[in-house]
Amino acid sequence: MIKIFISLSILLIYTGCAQVAVGGISKGVLVAKEERTVGTFIDDTVIAARLKNLYFNNNEKIFFNVDVEVNEGRVLLTGTVETSDIRIEATKIAWGISDVVTVINEIQISDNDNILDYADDLVITTKINAKLLINKEINNLNYNIDTVNKIVYVIGIAQNKNELVNVIDIINSVYGVKEVINYVRLKEDSIQNAG
Repeated sequence: MIKIFISLSILLIYTGCAQVAVGGISKGVLVAKEERTVGTFIDDTVIAARLKNLYFNNNEKIFFNVDVEVNEGRVLLTGTVETSDIRIEATKIAWGISDVVTVINEIQISDNDNILDYADDLVITTKINAKLLINKEINNLNYNIDTVNKIVYVIGIAQNKNELVNVIDIINSVYGVKEVINYVRLKEDSIQNAG
């Protein structure tokens, strides 16, 4: 039940309903501090919202079990599903959206979904985001973090190699992290060289 509530909350955020809570001006300020342009940020948000909507309309298992992060048209799919067929379907649906540059499928196959594991993953993600937020040498807005079964997936844009190393070190310092999967591109690299 908690997972359903969180998933619905995320959908509201992606579809823009959270703008009331965040406020237009503060959201604009946050976007201005990102490496992505406002246009790219909006495009990414639209891709994520369209994808979650398609998941909801096509397969509830995908909607509730697959997390979507979009950065510069790069779609990162994480979460757990019961079969490889569902995993493949999630990928096909993502590729069907215009403006998607690439789809990174990190969906795990498992029939042992456990609310305690989900809670542990949420705690890990929260701790990582908090550490990135308080680190003055890192622009935390440039990174999206998701944790599945204690494996941390990170996508975004690093200012330079030193910042990326710092981010990875921070992630690895959080108790419970088993592995870090890095899809961050360096600011000077093109999108095609990322990941």
